[in-house]
Order: sequence, then C-alpha cells, then structure tokens
Amino acid sequence: MRETLEQIVKELQQTLMDLDKVEAGAYGYKSAAPRVRKILMESTKKIKDLRTEVQDKKKEHESKDN
Repeated sequence: MRETLEQIVKELQQTLMDLDKVEAGAYGYKSAAPRVRKILMESTKKIKDLRTEVQDKKKEHESKDN
C-alpha cells in the first residue's frame, strides 16, 4: 500500500511543472492542461482503489481481534 501511495505522490509531483504552465498561461499550456487532467483523473482512481484496500485491511485486522 505504501508503494502505491508513494507512486501516486511521485506522479503528482512530476505534474507540477505542467500545472505551473497552465496557471501562468506560459508557452505550452494548451498541451499541458490535458496532461494534468489525465494524471489527476488517474490519481483519483488509484486513490479510490487504495482507500478500498486500506478499508479491507482494517476489516481483516478487526476480524482477527474478535
């Protein structure tokens, strides 16, 4: 789980330059915007999956306690 979260954070950090282009309206902002949106959408999906995995792990530990 930790590796998955670290990967998501790494991908988001790599997107910061493109996001800066979009915010500033700098050269290349039109092609940067779809890249940023794509990474954000992919990250959202990965985070949802990770959230489910965390919840499942929590339930697994709770069932062991009972």
